[in-house]
Amino acid sequence: MFLRAIMLVAFCLPTFVLAETWIDVGADTEAKYYVDTDSISLEGENTIVTKKGIYTNVLTDKLEGDNSVVFKVTKARLELDCTRELNRVTKIDMVNEQDEVVWSSGYMGKRLWLTINTQGHSRTTFDLVCSQNR
Repeated sequence: MFLRAIMLVAFCLPTFVLAETWIDVGADTEAKYYVDTDSISLEGENTIVTKKGIYTNVLTDKLEGDNSVVFKVTKARLELDCTRELNRVTKIDMVNEQDEVVWSSGYMGKRLWLTINTQGHSRTTFDLVCSQNR
């Protein structure tokens, strides 16, 4: 019996470590947007969170030369300055329908900070994420 309990814990452990809790933060005409509340962390004075957009249609984007990328989801590393109400995207992954990353920007540390809109999914994201750090 003890061995079964240990095996059960061993099989479930990766699930606990990789947990994601996606919260709906809004939509626009192209996509629905979600924030992974389990990804919220502090990095210096900034708050980091993972946000994804699930598009209503499969999209094709032409990148780097003649290479095209077909994707259905974008996952972004979003940095928030909760004090000054600013945000910036510092990494973008494009994910296909098989949940494979088909393109990644890598870390973009020199991105400009943008002000948060008064409404929409950017504001909802800011309010949700920054309220958890207060």
